[in-house]
Amino acid sequence: MGTPNTSKQVLENFSQRVTLMPGLSREEIAEFQKRLPGPLPDEIRELLGYSAGFHLASVGSVHFTGTTDSQFTKALPFAVTLLADGSGNFWVVDVNSKSGAWGAVFFVSHDPPVIVVQSPELETFLSQVLDPGQSNPKNALNHVRKVGAMRIWKDDPWLISVRDARTVQDPGVSNFAGQLPENFRLADLRSREVGSGFSWGLAGPNAEVRRDGAELLFGVEQKAPSFLKRVLTRTR
Repeated sequence: MGTPNTSKQVLENFSQRVTLMPGLSREEIAEFQKRLPGPLPDEIRELLGYSAGFHLASVGSVHFTGTTDSQFTKALPFAVTLLADGSGNFWVVDVNSKSGAWGAVFFVSHDPPVIVVQSPELETFLSQVLDPGQSNPKNALNHVRKVGAMRIWKDDPWLISVRDARTVQDPGVSNFAGQLPENFRLADLRSREVGSGFSWGLAGPNAEVRRDGAELLFGVEQKAPSFLKRVLTRTR
């Protein structure tokens, strides 16, 4: 059987396993639209007309219009918060600041303070939630939250120095790196690889994070942490 093409089709396929929230009226969709930087994609409009979200005992409630305003505005200024994990961390979908398109879903964690790609788009995220045994990797939400987040916190394998980034043959990377100060590192998440990401808080909660417009290119300020902080953060 082929993979459903839209988020609405994914949700319809598993509608018997969840408690669906009612769909939104045209007026309610228009009100939601006002919070976003661009027009709602037809696929999302169709999804919202079918259901505004759902309840699932194993994960909680998924809301397609946002659960809270606790978005990671430094790097994801127009994200819609889909799901909370109950510990102050969230799954959010990135909304393109120019086109309004809905893109990758991220796990935004505060403990540890990292941001991780959960899925390349909303329909894959819904499949991960609704059919975790068939996701890649299996139980993808827990994998990203526990394995992916801790790998990034300990090693930050997707961050490279600005100096190295400026020599990369990819003009998108090198041009963005040229705009960043020397004490920044750069993460290229444009491939939307599940589990990729970067630490936004290793240098402290006030470290600056910059983004290259609507691209999934991020610059992260690197401050020298204290010796005690280095010990605590690298031995968790």
